[in-house]
Amino acid sequence: MALEAIKSIKDAEEQAADNISKAIDRSKDILKKSEIEAEAKYKKVLEAAKEETKKIIENAKEEGRISSEPIFEKGKIEVENILNLESGKFNMAVSIVVERIVKSNGNS
Repeated sequence: MALEAIKSIKDAEEQAADNISKAIDRSKDILKKSEIEAEAKYKKVLEAAKEETKKIIENAKEEGRISSEPIFEKGKIEVENILNLESGKFNMAVSIVVERIVKSNGNS
C-alpha cells in the first residue's frame, strides 16, 4: 500500500510537471500571438495616423491657397494697372521715386 501511494504521488508529480510544461508552452504561444497582434494593430494605427496627417496637410494647403487667392488677384490687378499707365504718368512716377531716393540719401 505504501508503494501504491508513492507510485500515485510520483504519477501526480509527473502529471503536474507535464501540465506545467504544457502551460508554459501555451503561455509562450499566447505571448507570441499577442505580440504579432499588437504589432499588426500598431502598424494599422500608424497607417491611419499617416493618412490623417496627409489629409490635414492637404486641407491646410487648400485653405492657404483659397486664402491667398484674393491677394494674388489684387496683385495681378495692381500689376496690370502699373503696366497700363500712360507713359507720361509712368515717367512722372519714376521721376518722383528717383527724386525721393536721391534726396533721402543726400546725393543731390
